[in-house]
Amino acid sequence: MAGMKKLSKRLSACLGALSSLSSIADIGTDHAYLPCFGISNGIIERAIAIDVVDGPLRQAQATIADYGLVEKIELRKGSGLQPLAEGEVDGVSIAGMGGKLIAQLLLDSLPVAKSMKRLVFQPQAGEATLRRTLLENNFAIVDEQLLEEDGLIYMIIIAEPRSNGVEFTELDVEFGSTLRRDATNQLFRQKWQHELNKIDEALQRIPADNPRRTEFEQRQKLIKGVL
Repeated sequence: MAGMKKLSKRLSACLGALSSLSSIADIGTDHAYLPCFGISNGIIERAIAIDVVDGPLRQAQATIADYGLVEKIELRKGSGLQPLAEGEVDGVSIAGMGGKLIAQLLLDSLPVAKSMKRLVFQPQAGEATLRRTLLENNFAIVDEQLLEEDGLIYMIIIAEPRSNGVEFTELDVEFGSTLRRDATNQLFRQKWQHELNKIDEALQRIPADNPRRTEFEQRQKLIKGVL
């Protein structure tokens, strides 16, 4: 086997959130580093690695062969959760896509998503859209994490299906229920302070009679209230 590649901080966090499960699917697997690392280190037992593009699937195949895990990791081509059957795996990881796309992939395969114990997401943007989709479809957001890597702040959202409705507020959708209640989280403050700075800059450019000004001012007030 080739030298073990170190997993990035964001993929390590995704894998850590799946550590109580025995089987997972890794969607948009790219090089299949997450499932290879997880199985090699005894964190998970087996995995299905899925990608919609041939290039990444070939790279994943090479990595899996390199790690000697051809028996433990199955490769499948397809979009999102569609290549999976209900109850086939205990959990899923979807990292590095936009929140809107992840939300759509979930909606395309809701019965499969609901058959899992835990779903772990690392959206690159659009996390409010993803949260709303989860909460409106009876997934409880059990934890959220922020981490910094190479000067960027990444978010991990961990969800679990519930049999009945999940209560939530608009603030939960926008800011995350666990994150906004943790006053000590410096990355949370940093992320939203950065957003405030962008709004301040926009307000300096927008004329007083522009209807969009009100929209920016309301958002500014909302963020200040949470911070």
